[in-house]
Amino acid sequence: MSEKTEQPTEKKLRDGRKEGQVVKSIEITSLFQLIALYLYFHFFTEKMILILIASIT
Repeated sequence: MSEKTEQPTEKKLRDGRKEGQVVKSIEITSLFQLIALYLYFHFFTEKMILILIASIT
C-alpha cells in the first residue's frame, strides 16, 4: 500500500461521499450498543428474574 503525501481534492472527497465512502467511528457504534444493552438489562432484569423464580417453584 502506498503512502499518500497530499490531501485529497474536494472533488475526490465529494465523489467519495456520493459513493458512500464516509468515515464511521467504531467507538460511536460501540457506545450505542452498550447503551442499548444497559437499557435492556435495566428494564427487563427484574421481570426475567421473576419469571425464572416462578418457573423453578
